[in-house]
Amino acid sequence: MRTSKKLFALAAASALVIAACGDDDDGGSSDTTAASETTAAEETTETTETSETTETTEATTETTEADEGSADDEEAVAEGAAFAVDTSACEDPDAATATIEGTIKIGTSIPLSGGPAVLFAPFGAGQQAYIDYYNSEFGGVNGQELELIIKDDQYTADLTKANSDELVFDDEVAVLGGVIGSPNNLAIQADLNAQCVPQLWASTGAPNWGAVDEFPWTTGLLVAYDIESAVWANWIIENIGEGASVGLFYVNNEFGQSYVNAFNVAADELGLDIVAEEVIDPADSGAPSGQMTNLVEANPDAILAIPLGGQCTAFMTELGNAKAANPDFDPAVYQTATCANPIFFGPVDNGGADGVYSSNNLKDVNNPDTAANDPGAIAYLEAFAATGSDADPGGIALAGWESMELTVHVIQEAADAGELSRETIINAARNIDHVSNLLRDGLTYRMNTEDGYIGEGSQILVWNAEAGGFEEQGDIINLEGSLGVYTGS
Repeated sequence: MRTSKKLFALAAASALVIAACGDDDDGGSSDTTAASETTAAEETTETTETSETTETTEATTETTEADEGSADDEEAVAEGAAFAVDTSACEDPDAATATIEGTIKIGTSIPLSGGPAVLFAPFGAGQQAYIDYYNSEFGGVNGQELELIIKDDQYTADLTKANSDELVFDDEVAVLGGVIGSPNNLAIQADLNAQCVPQLWASTGAPNWGAVDEFPWTTGLLVAYDIESAVWANWIIENIGEGASVGLFYVNNEFGQSYVNAFNVAADELGLDIVAEEVIDPADSGAPSGQMTNLVEANPDAILAIPLGGQCTAFMTELGNAKAANPDFDPAVYQTATCANPIFFGPVDNGGADGVYSSNNLKDVNNPDTAANDPGAIAYLEAFAATGSDADPGGIALAGWESMELTVHVIQEAADAGELSRETIINAARNIDHVSNLLRDGLTYRMNTEDGYIGEGSQILVWNAEAGGFEEQGDIINLEGSLGVYTGS
């Protein structure tokens, strides 16, 4: 992926703020999370295509607080023209513009059985919690009840495709929302765009969801992987210096490779020296002892770790063992946001998780202060408890809730504009300017014709083993608009 110098410049500015705050004895503002009990999470992930480019537009770095709900019209508005989908390209243009009457059906496909379900099934519980909450609190969308239909794909793209066909043709859903996994979303992207069925908030950080021109009916949910890579690369420059050595540990599939590709671009741009690359098979649940031995031998200044599920815990455990056996081995370590969960950090009891960095763009609902005082967190926790799920509410379930809050938000926006149809729903999504109840203060969900990505900001976190939770490092990093649109070349 070729990332613009503008992105690196913005990330560098943000890294300076983080570095300044990190030097403070107080360690930045606290965002401490109670550690959850460990559960056995199977190794699964979202995978992504590699070797892509994005066009860039003007971006800003903000640290201002944002109110809950929709962004105020008087606030800064996204640059770029309003998006309007062309329905003449649809297989059935009349179906795309037809008024949606009665119950509004939303479909999704996620792993509910098999190994991946251990990690991903709570996502569905979070989704259902939001739909139940909205129906109960608001009576649906202007009196039209919402119905969520969740199908099990076992994290297999072929099953996702079959589920999508059933949802569209048999269940007659209005939209699909929050489908998990890059290969899974890629498997249905072309068909849904031809059918002109909104494929909302694909739950991956792959760049493909920003293809406004080629696949306008598809939008993504997670912070883009190259945003994370650029931010960590700039953190290394600001805290260690140009020429710093870096070791990479990543899962050997497209998901891991996508991060590596993005980081390689950043490293080349900023003058970092990659001295080691260690991989692990996606299905490997054992300790990465050999890989850690090689990392110790290379002794890099910093490490970017891109493991999967339970591998997050296994990597940090081996990191702790390596540090204990090799006192001179003390790299700065960043694990990707897919690992930013107490369920993975909490079980590491040998010091390997302490001081490891990660990031997240959603509020920490396990933080006692947030849980007690933040209205959005209170509503979420009450609604999630009502589902009867025993999953960690601060884990992937939170992202599931977010996927449905955004789905319902754009449906409500379309309905309030006067005509509820698939056409007006995707137009509302591609023109979104919204602050959700659980998005961290200082961030906004925003897209338009020149900005195909909703997630371009995050909060750097560091794990405090003594406190048993994450602490914020510096201010929110907001790179809104920096990725532009996906061109695929």
